[in-house]
Amino acid sequence: MISPRTLPPHLVQKYATTGPRYTSYPTAPQFSEDFDGDDIAARWKATNKPAGTPLSLYVHLPFCRSRCLYCGCYTHIGKSKDTAAQYVDAMLREADSIRNLIDGDRPVQQLALGGGTPTFLRPETMRHLIEGLKQRFAFDPNGERSIEIDPRSVDEAYLDTLVELGFNRFSFGVQDLNQQVQKNIGRIQGAEHIRDMLDHSRSIGVQAINVDLIYGLPGQTPQSFEETIQGVIEMKPSRIALFGYAHVPWVSPHQAAMERHHIPDTDERLELFGIGYELLLEAGYAHIGMDHFALPDDELVVALNSQTLTRNFMGYTTRHGLDLVGLGASSISSVGTSYAQNTKDLAQYMEATEGSRWVKALAMNDDDVLRRAIIMELFCNFHLDIAKVEQQFGITFKKYFEDELVALKQFAADDLIDIKDSALQVSDLGRFFVRNICMVFDRYLTVKGRYSKTL
Repeated sequence: MISPRTLPPHLVQKYATTGPRYTSYPTAPQFSEDFDGDDIAARWKATNKPAGTPLSLYVHLPFCRSRCLYCGCYTHIGKSKDTAAQYVDAMLREADSIRNLIDGDRPVQQLALGGGTPTFLRPETMRHLIEGLKQRFAFDPNGERSIEIDPRSVDEAYLDTLVELGFNRFSFGVQDLNQQVQKNIGRIQGAEHIRDMLDHSRSIGVQAINVDLIYGLPGQTPQSFEETIQGVIEMKPSRIALFGYAHVPWVSPHQAAMERHHIPDTDERLELFGIGYELLLEAGYAHIGMDHFALPDDELVVALNSQTLTRNFMGYTTRHGLDLVGLGASSISSVGTSYAQNTKDLAQYMEATEGSRWVKALAMNDDDVLRRAIIMELFCNFHLDIAKVEQQFGITFKKYFEDELVALKQFAADDLIDIKDSALQVSDLGRFFVRNICMVFDRYLTVKGRYSKTL
């Protein structure tokens, strides 16, 4: 078995760098405050044809009871429940303005609530939010409705309310089960309560259960992390996300507080990831993309096997090509050939009127669209059908990407990718270096910006 723990040291040394996670291309550092709002709006409206084109809807709830020191998300700490209720009203006003750009009859196939802590909301406020969204958008009755859950913020009654409101996928933020690691990162939670919440979720009909874990946290050891992985396996979630901790204190200054503890280096991170990787595969989970694992009958596994897996700001998904509309402060929308990001200023967002929420955007050109397609195919499915790309975009691949093909030769020499006239195929070994491979096609990496570690 190829494992992160058995990667050739010379390749680790050669390719250990920093780079994007490619939840989008171009990536967020390329979004600009200098944009044409009318052009972005026109690109949104153009996606309404043909009629009935489906949507994804992401709702960002930035509130948390306390700060977890590892977190790099946009959050507000210690705000009142009343402020959160006012924020929900502001999001529904934003939804009203979006209806002027997006046809309200377009079916929402995916709804995702992220944060922050979405379950920071009172149950009645959550009900007001979901019912308000249903009044403004046409939800596909067979669609996915997911929510991120901090286990500390819910009880059985709250989970019952979520099911009543139509949620059918729960994503529990666990991160680590070791008490010392939990103290180091400022997130103390009991394994027994987490287990009870997962068991109750299944008892009320929610079988699609995600658990999020993080490797590379301060204080993690091979023994402690093996115990965490084994503990989560016993909880039997359908999916497990095993994220690498991104230490970026220049972006999230509070992370610097953890530097008083030992933060695992590259070799230690690979050891931890390898432990998780091996134990999860032994337990019957399949490796999806860069950092996800799922049981064999999960739709992500089916999509990977059929090379139809894709990725957006909500993570890996089987819903290929859906326009993603983001609601809430800091939310990013990916609609047609554009990206648009809302203001991160909570007061500004809550006071915003139509057209004043976007503070950064990017209007993609033809080259951006082409490179996005290539990067997402390689990143998600580890395969690129060159003839299909040539037909779709009207290019001669060898000519258009002459420099990139030269750059890929080093990866081919290291047995990380197979370069053929008809296809690019990432090897099993190359999957662990897929971020590096995709970076070859990223023409913006010369733009100044700092990213997390690729390994």
